[in-house]
Amino acid sequence: MNDLKTCLKNINAGAPFPGRREDFDSEAAWNHWKTLETTHLQQLMVIMVQFNPDLAKSTPSEVALSYQTSNPRQGSSYTVDSPGGTTTRHASISSRRSLHVDQADGDGEEDLPVGHHFTFIPPNPRKYYRRLLEYCLVADLEVMMSPEVDDNDEVSLGILSAPHLELINECALRWRIAHSYRVTCFLDLVKEFYERNDVPLECVPEALSNVMKIMHETEVENWPVQDSEYLCGVYGSLFNIFLSSFYHAMDALPDLKPSEIEPYLAILEQVRESGLLERYHVDISARLLDVQTRIREVSGHFYDLKMQELQKSPGVNRALPLLLMTDELEKSAKLLDKRFPEPLLGELDIVSLVVEITIPHFIADLQNSQRRLFESSMNGPTPDVPIQDVFALYRRSRTLLGMYAAFVPQGEITFNITGFFEPYVRQWLINTDNKTEQWVQAAIAADKFESEGSEGHSSSIVDLFDSLRSPINFLQDLEWEDEYQNARFFTGLSKTLSKTVEQYCRSIESMFMAEMFPRPTDYIQPQKSSAWLERAKQLAATGERRVEPFNFQPQSCVKLNNIEAARKLLDNMYTQMEADKMAEAVAKHAPPLPEKVERDKFLFTVKIVIAEGLVPLDSSPSAKLDTFVTLSDPDGNRLAKTRTIYETLNPRWEESFDISVEKELWLMVSVRDRALVGKHDTVGRAYLCLDTRRFGDFLAHELWMNLEPHGRVLIRVSMEGEKDDIRFFFGRAFRSLKRAEGDMLRIFIDKMSPFVRQCLSRTVVKSILKPGNLTLDYNKALDNMTALYRSTIGTANHEVQIPLPQNEKPRVRPEEMTDVEIEQAILPLFDYLEANLRTLNTYLSDSAKEMVMTRVWKEILTVLEELLIPPLSDISSDMKSMSEKEVDIVFKWLEFLKNYFYAGGEGPVPLEILHNQKYRDVVSVRLYYDWHTDVLMEECVRMMQQALKSSGTIKKRAKSVYSQRNLGTIRERKKEKRQEKEVTSQETILRILRMRTGTSEFIAQQLQIMNAMQAEQEKRARELEQRKLKRPMNRPASKIPPLPPLPDS
Repeated sequence: MNDLKTCLKNINAGAPFPGRREDFDSEAAWNHWKTLETTHLQQLMVIMVQFNPDLAKSTPSEVALSYQTSNPRQGSSYTVDSPGGTTTRHASISSRRSLHVDQADGDGEEDLPVGHHFTFIPPNPRKYYRRLLEYCLVADLEVMMSPEVDDNDEVSLGILSAPHLELINECALRWRIAHSYRVTCFLDLVKEFYERNDVPLECVPEALSNVMKIMHETEVENWPVQDSEYLCGVYGSLFNIFLSSFYHAMDALPDLKPSEIEPYLAILEQVRESGLLERYHVDISARLLDVQTRIREVSGHFYDLKMQELQKSPGVNRALPLLLMTDELEKSAKLLDKRFPEPLLGELDIVSLVVEITIPHFIADLQNSQRRLFESSMNGPTPDVPIQDVFALYRRSRTLLGMYAAFVPQGEITFNITGFFEPYVRQWLINTDNKTEQWVQAAIAADKFESEGSEGHSSSIVDLFDSLRSPINFLQDLEWEDEYQNARFFTGLSKTLSKTVEQYCRSIESMFMAEMFPRPTDYIQPQKSSAWLERAKQLAATGERRVEPFNFQPQSCVKLNNIEAARKLLDNMYTQMEADKMAEAVAKHAPPLPEKVERDKFLFTVKIVIAEGLVPLDSSPSAKLDTFVTLSDPDGNRLAKTRTIYETLNPRWEESFDISVEKELWLMVSVRDRALVGKHDTVGRAYLCLDTRRFGDFLAHELWMNLEPHGRVLIRVSMEGEKDDIRFFFGRAFRSLKRAEGDMLRIFIDKMSPFVRQCLSRTVVKSILKPGNLTLDYNKALDNMTALYRSTIGTANHEVQIPLPQNEKPRVRPEEMTDVEIEQAILPLFDYLEANLRTLNTYLSDSAKEMVMTRVWKEILTVLEELLIPPLSDISSDMKSMSEKEVDIVFKWLEFLKNYFYAGGEGPVPLEILHNQKYRDVVSVRLYYDWHTDVLMEECVRMMQQALKSSGTIKKRAKSVYSQRNLGTIRERKKEKRQEKEVTSQETILRILRMRTGTSEFIAQQLQIMNAMQAEQEKRARELEQRKLKRPMNRPASKIPPLPPLPDS
């Protein structure tokens, strides 16, 4: 009781024990402690009076009052005494390396007043309490480690047994040891035991929880300064201890698991968040920088060891270790990111630190291996490093760089990935270009040329474009970052695509020609045995060679469908490759080029049109020629070859070829007669110089070239600069398809034309007008024509047919020719068209069928026109004008055939195409056919004068590749062409005048004027083109090279 009274007096007197104002940082903290301590002392005195009432005589009045009104509870070292409070325990955290400044001894004996003594309170209560607590912990630990305690028995993490816990609580109560010191001292001792490995790690959080409980109940600011500084020292020591453990745990990277560091992190986080370390002046950031440095060191060591391990593996593939390393880096980064998604301790982002070191190490190794890698990928047909591995390395490197940018946003790697891998892409483009011929051959070899699907094409075109689509997808999957380089890659690929399309067209055309012109020893054309064939044979006049009708094979139709399908697939590729966007990227980002005197390459389009006046080597007057034309360079290399036109001395080929020229080039134009066996005979030769100066106006030039020794050939030449442009190459590919389609259509027409010409000939016209023709059964003829139309348009006949009575006899032909008689004369032609139209309907696509039948219609118009008038020339013609009845028959045929093709709107050709310009020209013949010669000449002069007045029309530039780069531009070109108004009445009149005597001089004069007008238009067009393009005028004039020596044929 005296000790308690003395404590109360000391508090009021400001004595050092149990506390005074100087022990606290603030007046509020002092008052807070003073109130609690005074109240607690009074409660103890009340309890003592309760047990010994005699002590009440000497107890102060405030203590007696407290005794009457209070119901105190005994406190302990782990109990927070408060009204209605309960005893609880908490878990907490700790550290490894000691920063502890020993403040455990607290008040020394020198702090006590001289001569002041307590009965039950030792001279230095804190020091005695610490020693007592230590003894109790040691004793309880020895019991826990004794053999009597089984390993499976549960042991308290608080270590202290119940008797020891009661002892130290009672001592603390009587020695006036504050709760703040009790929990700090316990934490300090547990920390020391942990450092000596006497207690497990789990005991530290338990001791730390007691501190947190007291801090929650009494803020540290209200603690005595001595206790708060003591706690700061213990916390600092704990932080260093467990930060050291965390530091060494980083050695397990990149295989570090969260469970390995979670206990350390929990303690470090709790200590760090208390804010007491700053009061102890612990530089947390500096200590965390040490951990960051360690993580970087371990990451670099891991990378070096792994790379050495991978490089020791046997093999010559230098890309394989790098590829495997990318797998390791990506896998480890993803694993660490998954395990540690948030920065540890708010500052340690493990995955960022690992990536910051490993990926730059990898990029450095990649750059160091650049030369060896490139050499190993180029050493032969089967290189040590497959190019597929190089591109896999590109993708993985790109992924790693993306990871680096994401995890280390402030970092920077100086590495041009596009520049590093660009040579491999260019080599891949070369390899792809070398494979295209194999793709074409493989696609064609596997094709049976049987119709597949509604579009009628076969498998080869689908297989080929699937092969072409693969490199396009490959380039797009690269996602190349450099926009200009990416556009250049697609430009190179478009050149390969154009080349492949040209190869496919040549192969298909070659097979098509073999089917259309089979060798007699290889193939015998099957002929249908039918009545129309017999009638066709009867049409042949005596002494005239009979034309055998040609039947088309399904495979030929399928090949034409393939070309049409290729145009659609090519247009899809144009869209897929975003050709317009790529061209814009090249134009926008292309580096400036040095000025050139003239362009490097030019693309000449040479069109072989027609030959005239060919003389067969055979002396027979009835001999004909089977001719084709070749173009050869001075070294004798064949650059182009036309198809063969059979049985004519005036063949028309109408075939175009593209020839790339870097400088002036001489071409030998050879017209040859095809021989079934042995060498082909040369009928005539001419020489053409592709001179950039001569054709630099970019207009089409028509050249009549004399052949040696006889005849002449018409060649149309135009030029444009060959550009390394994606749209240019697509234009060439579309042009190749268009020309192949046109050539195949011409073959269709060439095979049908002889029979058409035989049926629509002057001989047949005269046979109709011959007296003594057989009586015709008109009813049967009409029935046949009705059935013909219905079978042609594919409609079924469901009408009931009523036969004529047996006693009704056919009507006899009247003297005037009837439409039925005129139509009956060309019924074999209708039967022939019907027989072939069935094949075309079955095997051609709708658009291809329309194209073929449109060409057939144009051929019929040409044949009918040639029946009426000769071709335009300044040479007099032996052709005579037809009589009025003969002209009527020709125009009746024209009407019958037009109705056949139209078939009431259900025929193969629409009325708009039937009434084309050629049809109008043929119809106009009738207008002028019977005019007097003088009137015709006057009308021709009038038209010429009118043409001279309106000669402002400028000849258009030759059709460019760019106008055919996709289906959209092709459709626009066709639309413009249809809108162009053609005035040919003057030409028609001149052709009529050729059949009149004494007109040769007039015709020659008019043709000379027309040629002069055309030359003037070309001159004006050249001037306009030069102003438009602003072409430099100081280019040196190119000289035409001398004629090369004649190569051996």
